[in-house]
Amino acid sequence: MTEVEVTVGAPAPAHRGEQPPSDPGLLRRLDALASAVPVLLTDAAVVGFALWTLLYHLNLALDLRPSVVFAVWALTLPIAAYGGWWVGRRRRNGRLSGDVKPAEAASEPSTEAGWAALLRRYGLPIGAGVGAALLAALGTGSLTWWLAVVLGLVAVASAWASFRVRGDSAGPAPTGTTPVQVSVVTLAALAAAVFSTFIARVSLDDVFYVGKSVWVAERDQIPYRDFLFTEGVLPAGSANPPVPSFEVFIGALARVLHIHAASTTWYVVLPLLAVFAVFALWRLVQRWAPRRPLLVFGVALTYIVLVAGYPDVLNTYHLPRLTQGKSVFVHALIPLAWVYLTDYLETRSRRALVLLGLLSVAAVGLTTTAVILLPLLAVAAVTMLVLARRWRDAALCFAAASTYPLLVGVGARLATGGLEEAVATYIELRPLRTIYELTLWLGVLGVIAGIAMWCAPILLRRGVPRTLVAGAVLAVTLLLIPGVAATVGNLSGLTAVLWRVPWIVPVPALVGMLAVIRLPRWDAMNRVLAFGLPTVLVLAFATLGLPMWTANVLQAEPSWRMPETRKDVAFWITRLDRPSGLVLAPTPVMRALPQVTTRVRVVMARDLYLTDYDMESQFSRDRLLLGKFADGTEEVPVSDVKGAMGRVGVSVVCVWKSNRAVADAAPALGIERFASRKSPGGMYCYRTSGPVTPADGP
Repeated sequence: MTEVEVTVGAPAPAHRGEQPPSDPGLLRRLDALASAVPVLLTDAAVVGFALWTLLYHLNLALDLRPSVVFAVWALTLPIAAYGGWWVGRRRRNGRLSGDVKPAEAASEPSTEAGWAALLRRYGLPIGAGVGAALLAALGTGSLTWWLAVVLGLVAVASAWASFRVRGDSAGPAPTGTTPVQVSVVTLAALAAAVFSTFIARVSLDDVFYVGKSVWVAERDQIPYRDFLFTEGVLPAGSANPPVPSFEVFIGALARVLHIHAASTTWYVVLPLLAVFAVFALWRLVQRWAPRRPLLVFGVALTYIVLVAGYPDVLNTYHLPRLTQGKSVFVHALIPLAWVYLTDYLETRSRRALVLLGLLSVAAVGLTTTAVILLPLLAVAAVTMLVLARRWRDAALCFAAASTYPLLVGVGARLATGGLEEAVATYIELRPLRTIYELTLWLGVLGVIAGIAMWCAPILLRRGVPRTLVAGAVLAVTLLLIPGVAATVGNLSGLTAVLWRVPWIVPVPALVGMLAVIRLPRWDAMNRVLAFGLPTVLVLAFATLGLPMWTANVLQAEPSWRMPETRKDVAFWITRLDRPSGLVLAPTPVMRALPQVTTRVRVVMARDLYLTDYDMESQFSRDRLLLGKFADGTEEVPVSDVKGAMGRVGVSVVCVWKSNRAVADAAPALGIERFASRKSPGGMYCYRTSGPVTPADGP
């Protein structure tokens, strides 16, 4: 149409006051730019945080103040932005959205050979995948588990014929994100951002993550040593290796903005992370879905929201815990890693390979878990490439995804005396069925997720997506073989984190793929499935799952992730005229105080972190004893309490008014009441009459 208009003649001059006709080329460019929003924002976030992490790790040797590192980072961002613009300028306008060129539209497996050939090709992988999911999610004994693992391996191996890895041209590449799609995805991302601020689901680990940011914001120092029990006297525990840069970034940002670090975490960073995670999910769905990506995205997002009730399950690490680095890693960087791998393998895009390398840097800055899981993800991907004899691609992908994490891991071993110290948690290897449950659930929901995982190699878009997901599923299935995880844990010392290995499989996206299953040669049934499958899946999530707002954690207005009364009590204690020394309070209040300020030191920020300092030491036993005394949960000998208070250096004791044991023991302890708080959160506070000298070591 444009060419015809041009040949007819030049447009007449516009009358004064009239707008000239719009430029169709400009409109197309604006549409392309709008469609590229998820790509531009997620890529920019990866590059920006990778740059921060590089500067942070460099600063481990320089030991500059976080505010100085932040200033250097802010100054280098424009340079990085210009470099990205310069590279993007060289790209063709048709590829502005970051997607590959459109390919042939046929996405269904060929049916020319008839049903017999289809059954030979797809009957075994589908049957084995469904059987594995049923046995893993519904079985109870070791025999059913062994059968589930064997069938899972059969499902992956028998799907090999459908991969078409040589050339990777069998499946259609996505045609790009349309303005309608990006509008829906953007609305979903903004809704997630708003919704995240109303969730007040308490995580016991917030005392560390938020407390570390508060320390950085208040003191403009990086706490390389212990900051929860002492003022840097004790060495850092296993929860505080120097590798992650995420909490330091939030603290530095809070200091620059002159906003409390907790408010920065919950009201500034969390909404941005919610948008980032939703866009990352969309990008993976758009790259891997065989058809109707918007429907796949909607079902996947519904699965995340409605199947997230229990602690430590996969989707609980989304909005309820997204301010923890490992949550951003599993729900944003893992999907983006698969996106970059797909882009590189399908288009040989050097940009995708560079972004994959920068993602590996950003991942290490988020969590030490990335030191283990990202190389494992790379091994899972390149294994399939090696089987397809794509040696060069395998080497480049592994190097981009694993070089930085492995270097950091070696550095952590040399600096701390062992990589296991940098990534350890406080649990032993969990039972294999529990590992399955934490990522894929059990029961009917576990069957759905299991089918999505084990059948993914034949459900995704043909070519690279099927190849990559097959490697991930194979790696997880091998880990689930009885004895494998225990052996790997014993050899590596990483037993406690192996339960997170299934995180390399992007389960929500794969569950969404179930909504667009089609049967060849059965158009009437496909029309029913097009509506029935998404409906059944969403109903299953709604009726069998536990949503993010389980246990009445939704608030009427945005809030910190702690009960409002507890927050008010913590601030009240900080305003008291206290003598120097440590504060003893009920354990929930002592977990809240480090998130309010580091100027008030507490006896025990969290009992679990005492594991690093020997639970049987006097240092730990005193704090555990005093915690029981302040909680009023059991009787504690007053003489033991008095000795522990002297050794720890307690100067103030604040307890709920219902705790009569403290009032009765006050004369014997030599403390006197000096403050009272009305309900809600009614509390009495006592102080010692003389100076105290805290013991800062075990």
